[in-house]
Amino acid sequence: MTDQQSRQCVLTFVDAFYAGDVARATSCCDDELDSITHAPVEIFPHLGHKHGKAWVKEAIQIQEKRYSSRRYTIDYIAVDGPRVATILQVNLQKRNDQRIVQFSTAVFYTVKAGLIIEHRSFLDSFDLIQQLLGHDLTDAFATSVNAAMQR
Repeated sequence: MTDQQSRQCVLTFVDAFYAGDVARATSCCDDELDSITHAPVEIFPHLGHKHGKAWVKEAIQIQEKRYSSRRYTIDYIAVDGPRVATILQVNLQKRNDQRIVQFSTAVFYTVKAGLIIEHRSFLDSFDLIQQLLGHDLTDAFATSVNAAMQR
């Protein structure tokens, strides 16, 4: 697999994912896709460790249910044979109040035989939760930690 083929596979996947094109996104993935998105699964149950490409369909459907608009830009992409690293800027518009949620995510892929077999994603979930709730949690968190430490 050439660098260009790995790059194109990932670019097609990302574009299809944010366009909501389940068929095209899953066609880029191996049946045994192993995905880990590092985020609290209690808040984001469609994230965490997932196995199989059915996760892609579930994640797209959940995001489309929650967000009226899903856009991305690729700030960085690096390819080394079957390994592809990206940094994305993601913008989601919430359906319930029309607020825009923005975050960066680093995503690492492994491509084999033209299909994504591994997906690893990292994001600042604390910041994302604050944006989703619409208020700063830092003061409340600091107050709770200080109170706990004084006990």
